[in-house]
Order: sequence, then structure tokens, then C-alpha cells
Amino acid sequence: MFKGDVEEMRAQVSQNFSPHGLRVIKSHANGGRYRLLHRGSIVLHTLAYGAEIRVEVPELPDYYNIHVPLTGGGRLMVGRQDVAAPLNIIGPRRRIDMNWSVDHDVMIIQIPEVLVDRVLEDQLGDVPKKDMYFEPQVVDASPLGRALTALSRPATAGKAFPFAASSLAEHHFEQFLLQTMLGSQPHTYSADLGEPGAPLPSAALRRARHFCEDHAAEPITLTDIATAARVSVRTLQSGFREHLQTTPMAYLRNVRLARAHADLLHIAATGSRTTVTEVALRWGFTHLSRFASFYRQAYGQAPSVTRRAGDA
Repeated sequence: MFKGDVEEMRAQVSQNFSPHGLRVIKSHANGGRYRLLHRGSIVLHTLAYGAEIRVEVPELPDYYNIHVPLTGGGRLMVGRQDVAAPLNIIGPRRRIDMNWSVDHDVMIIQIPEVLVDRVLEDQLGDVPKKDMYFEPQVVDASPLGRALTALSRPATAGKAFPFAASSLAEHHFEQFLLQTMLGSQPHTYSADLGEPGAPLPSAALRRARHFCEDHAAEPITLTDIATAARVSVRTLQSGFREHLQTTPMAYLRNVRLARAHADLLHIAATGSRTTVTEVALRWGFTHLSRFASFYRQAYGQAPSVTRRAGDA
């Protein structure tokens, strides 16, 4: 963690975010603090200037900023839009005018523009023709709002994020956040993504299923499956719902559950010392209680029971 006065914090923020104008309204005796929470393709920080401040950013660089207040509060103008919601998302080339209270502490999530554009292009099945713009105000009860609130809890408690456990977990977290942003937060292309996809040919469905089965141990994404099937993401999703009454990622999860089940049966038969945790992680299940819940739904018993005795 970095600690310093307002001017030291200004230099730290300019280095990690972007150059900005700063006016101090009221100082705080404790000073400011900056903490890097996670650095991957998506970066998470917490920031407190240690003062009531006004910050002006003429133009945000080529990334999206998501603000999640942990303590205190503030007010935000994006261009000429007054953003009242505490949770908000600001995109590249937007002018920002922010006021933060003297006791503020905010988690900031930085997402490169190229990541969002890549997922958007995959979902559209074409290169976007217009500039991408998200509605800045994130509703607390929306899927994105709930995800951000859950994400703020480890940051507030000073604990490590669960997705930091492995590169596979980190990859899944990043894809989850990107898909949740595009799927639930209103933006320029919301209407386009809401349109149904084209019919899914049976050959494409076979390619998608074979890809899931052949690459179940790898950190594959929805986009990867669509690419392997040679269709757009929307066509893939609507086709899986129509033909299999499930989603592509749920299908992949069931393939991984079946592989984990087979491993546990083998362990029970051979007396191997491999643990349930090792099996879960091998097949991409980083949240162990969720793995146990999915497993119990599929096989009627806890994975530990299978490991000990196998099925009847």
C-alpha cells in the first residue's frame, strides 16, 4: 500500500490512471492511500486522496473505469450528464468531473477498451460500426451492480480475491465481468445483441460439443466455442437453447463435471491419494462449494462420498 499527502497521491494517480486536474477542498489528517488489488488483463485498485477533492479528467484514455465506492461518497459528471448512482462506468474519450467526500475510499476497476471491443465483435459477429458507449449509472440491483457489490467485499475486508488462486480462475473472472457488462448494462449495441441469432446448423452444434469435450481442461470461453463452431455467439446461444435446452457454458460445465466424476470413481477404485480439491481445480472449478453443489445435483451425492467409495 502507498500512503502520502494529496500531491503525492496526484502523482501516483497520474502514473496509474491518467493526468488530471485536482482541487483540494478540505484535507484529512490521515492523508491518502493507494493499493493495487490485482493486476491482470483487468486491473483493480483502491484509492483515497485523504481529502475532499474535485478531479477533472479532460479525456479518459483507452480503457473503461468502473467506480465502486467503499466508504464516503461523491458526485460525478460524464460530459454534461449528472451521474447520481454510486456505482458507475465511464468509457474512453469521456470527459469526467468528480467530487469526492473527505472520507472517500473507492475501488476502481480498469478494463482495456480492446477487451470490450473483442467480446462485442464476437457477439455481434461483425466489427462494430459505431463508438461504444455504456450508460454510466449502474443500478445496484442489476446483474452488474450485484457483481460489483460482491467484488467490493474482499476489497473492503482487505482479503485476497478468490480468482487470484490460479490463471484459470482469473481468466474466468475476466470473462464473467466482460459478459456481465455487455449483457446487463445498457450500451450502444444493447438492441443489436438482444436480437435472436440465426438458426444453428446441426454441423455447427456438433463442432461446438466436440470442442467442449476436447478442451474441457482448458480455460475456454463462450467466444472460443463460437469460433470453433464457426458461428456468432448469438447464434450459438440461441441454438443451444433450442436444441439442448441449456447454454454453451452450462454444457461445458456438465462436461467438466462428468470428467471430475470419472476421476473420483477412478480414485475410489485405485485408492489414489488425489483430493477432491485437486480434481475440482483440474477441471476448472475454483469455487469448491459451488462445485460440490453442482456435483450433488448431477450425481446425488457429495464428491467426497464418490471419492471414498464410488457408486453402487
